[in-house]
Amino acid sequence: MIYTITISIILTYFSNKYLSYVREETNKITYNIPIIYFLIITLSICVYQKYGLTVESIRYIFLIPFLVGISIIDYQTTYIYDITIVSGIIIQGVILISSINIENDYKSHISALFIGLIFSYILAKLTKSLGEGDIGLFALCSFTLGHNYSIYMIFLSFMIAFIYCIYIIFTKNKSVKESIPFAPFISLSTILIMLTENQILTSYFDIMYNVL
Repeated sequence: MIYTITISIILTYFSNKYLSYVREETNKITYNIPIIYFLIITLSICVYQKYGLTVESIRYIFLIPFLVGISIIDYQTTYIYDITIVSGIIIQGVILISSINIENDYKSHISALFIGLIFSYILAKLTKSLGEGDIGLFALCSFTLGHNYSIYMIFLSFMIAFIYCIYIIFTKNKSVKESIPFAPFISLSTILIMLTENQILTSYFDIMYNVL
């Protein structure tokens, strides 16, 4: 546990340095450092509690700071920096290569990278609701989760975004015409899958089965 907390603190430090750099460059983003530390450390502990000291937990713990940082920037600027996505994919690639000898399903993550990239690209062209940065983030999250969860993660992110849009319509009494940042929904769906795996999907089908 102490190693998990130490690693998450170090990762949060670098995440804050990156956010500070973006703030100086754009003068557009604001954030609360203690909240970021709390989020990243708490989520890392939850991941460790669920998976223990495994390749899966290492993979997820290193992804969490990217999800938090990208979501904050996209929420306030509606922009995702390519260098952030590329850096995340490189780190996940290093973890994958380092674990090839102890992980049998490494091909699942490689195929998931292309599934997330191609599927989200098609959705972007069909729905006009995604930007290039969102496509990159889908690819990063799919690469991390593996192909068993990549399509589910994309579907879940759209469902969360849909719920958010309904919330805006009913609470603010206005239609959703302007573009909304999509990275927070991708990040939230990825975190939910990390912590619950496919339990949300299973519960949904159980409810639908009982209703029908």
